Amino acid sequence: MYKKLIRAPLVFFLYNLLIATNAFGAITIDGLIDEPEWQDATVFSDFVTVEPLTGGPAKYSTQVRMITNDEGIFVAFTNYQPPSVKRVKRQFPRDAQIEADRNIVSIDFDGTALAGYDFTVGSANSMQDGIITPGSYSGDWDGTWYSQTSSGTDYWYSEMHIPWTVAPMSKSEDGRKKMAIWFSRVVYNESLRFAFPNAYYSRTTFMEDWHPLEVDQVQTSNVDWFPYVSYSKDLHNDIQTDEYNAGLDFIWRPNSSTQVTGAINPDFGQVESDDLVVNFSAFETFVTEKRPFFTENQALFSSGLPNNDVVLYTRRIGAGAAGSDNGLVDIDLALKVTHFGDNTDVGLFAVREDDAVGNFGGDFLSSRIQRKVGGLSVGHRLTHVDRGELNREATVQVADMIWQKSDGVQLRAQILYSDIQQLANTANNQLTIDQQDFAGWASWSYAPSDEWYHFVAASRYGDKFDMNDLGYMRRNGFDEIFASSRHDRLQYAPESRFLSSSTELAYGYKRNTKGDRLSLYTELEHTWTFRSTRTLSIEAGLKAPGNNDLKTRGNGLLATPASYWLETKYASPRGNNFTYDTRLEVKYDDQEKSRLELIFSPQLYLSESLTLGGKLSYRNMQEWLIWDFDTQQLAGFKAERYGADVRFDWYPSPGQELRLKFQWVGIDAEQAESYQLNNDGNLYSSNTAVSDFSVANTALQIRYRYQLAPLSDIFLVYSRGGDFSSDDGDEGSKTLLREGWDGVQVESIIAKIRYRF
Repeated sequence: MYKKLIRAPLVFFLYNLLIATNAFGAITIDGLIDEPEWQDATVFSDFVTVEPLTGGPAKYSTQVRMITNDEGIFVAFTNYQPPSVKRVKRQFPRDAQIEADRNIVSIDFDGTALAGYDFTVGSANSMQDGIITPGSYSGDWDGTWYSQTSSGTDYWYSEMHIPWTVAPMSKSEDGRKKMAIWFSRVVYNESLRFAFPNAYYSRTTFMEDWHPLEVDQVQTSNVDWFPYVSYSKDLHNDIQTDEYNAGLDFIWRPNSSTQVTGAINPDFGQVESDDLVVNFSAFETFVTEKRPFFTENQALFSSGLPNNDVVLYTRRIGAGAAGSDNGLVDIDLALKVTHFGDNTDVGLFAVREDDAVGNFGGDFLSSRIQRKVGGLSVGHRLTHVDRGELNREATVQVADMIWQKSDGVQLRAQILYSDIQQLANTANNQLTIDQQDFAGWASWSYAPSDEWYHFVAASRYGDKFDMNDLGYMRRNGFDEIFASSRHDRLQYAPESRFLSSSTELAYGYKRNTKGDRLSLYTELEHTWTFRSTRTLSIEAGLKAPGNNDLKTRGNGLLATPASYWLETKYASPRGNNFTYDTRLEVKYDDQEKSRLELIFSPQLYLSESLTLGGKLSYRNMQEWLIWDFDTQQLAGFKAERYGADVRFDWYPSPGQELRLKFQWVGIDAEQAESYQLNNDGNLYSSNTAVSDFSVANTALQIRYRYQLAPLSDIFLVYSRGGDFSSDDGDEGSKTLLREGWDGVQVESIIAKIRYRF
């Protein structure tokens, strides 16, 4: 049965591949701007320099042509770049940072400055897209659009087609659609960016400064179907298992302003591996989202907070209940609806997990409404989780506000409320919970000029505030104030070796709700950007004595001494075929003594289509203080931590990608001392010894991807993971690498086809 399911779609996919074309009406997206229609296009050519942010005329001329018709928005860049200016032409995976010459089109389809869609094309036709919202950027979004590039002696060109169906937008009453656009171009080898109009990320009015325009509104209605079939095989277990899956994703746009995104039996097998993490801290590791349903049409639900917490953290879905060892949970059904009006936008998000007994599966709901009038934007969001088997319901409500008071002043704030109810039963260890609390934050940013930027934020989280059922927060029960001031020097004399520089002073204070000071610190950072595109930065910091109320996992308040640190970072000239970044940090305090960390990140561009790179790291800790769960006490270790991240990318032809990704983390830790706490929170020696330890983890993924069409791919993936642990504490890097590789825990292959109809 499953074999038939695989064969039939495959034949259809290959047939569509043979007849596919990038021709749209009279314009063919081939990177050649030679169709007569381009002669009648709207032309934008008054580009200015925004990196560095001088606002002066662009060094090299850039011309953009734009056409709108029933099929969408067509954009063509003509980039003057004579042979004397090195062209950095490199290929990158979809949505990777394009470290090459590139063109960017940013579109606010409603002209409200609440959400913009970013479309980036590298000179080798690498594609990247994302969503811009006030104060943040997310590269998790993927849209269906088309591009191609070409080169001449003195110019290079890019051509894009952005269909009207790429994003929902409000409906105009008079048939004329008000939008806003921002074009930019990066000359990578000279660290220059030109833009039209004169707008930039660092300004509080960045999105408000985009160029307004009106076009004839095109009413669209369509349905995209994304059926998939997948096969996975476990190669590690003695009884090797085969698993087949089939399901369907769909996107329905009944009109231009409404979009429904759904998934039936979605396949969230990892064709894109997460980074390897070994975490001994009291804080949960944050993992970025890679699953298509949770990245598509997600702008309205973006929910970042100043301290990097998020209200809607979709990696909770499918991960299983907190504290459960049952592993991942299948998702039966997922649905997302958004509607964009003239001033009011609404969205609803719902997911149902498999509720089989023992899964502890749940139902997840999130809603969003936002309204903008003039310079004021207000909104409300809700998240709700119901895990029936645990008799647990968790609800978080958020009221938020953004006020653009003037061209240089912006105020932002949120008030959050959580309500958790849990009835005791055998599945939740007879634990009853009835818990409610508040959190909130407010920020003020002021940019009197392009050279100065000031920011102040204050936060408070109640002791019982908890949004971790469907959100992500590092901790609760604290008050915090953070402030920073940055000065950018944007111009140097022509004969200077410096292109620009910046100096930033930051300071912060945090205490828990009992009044115990957790941190009081200041840090100063200065960065130079050279005309050669090298960068060098130096940071120095000082933290006053305080307390740590999490390291002991609820077993007392640890007094912490003053600490000092110095960090320097250097990046080589970015247009070379061999580039590298280095980071060196030295930190000292009287409790954990000295810590040294060195990171080296090389990148070798063997050709336009072949890249070898990665990161090597080493950390030496004189007395690493961590909580030992076996003896329920703090232990100090003399430790060394090694890390390696090796990546190989090859693009044998357009649409084909072969990637190898290998990661390794190894730790040797020899006990220096065991500690208990006295009533003042100070350490004293314990007679209970703890064990030395060594751990190592490895992860390898080899992935082949063939792009049939935008958002339509064939994947073949081999994954292998291993770990190792011992009580030696002095295994050495060579042994940790070998044993981590040999200790195989996971080995599998995955084949998957997903196609857009």
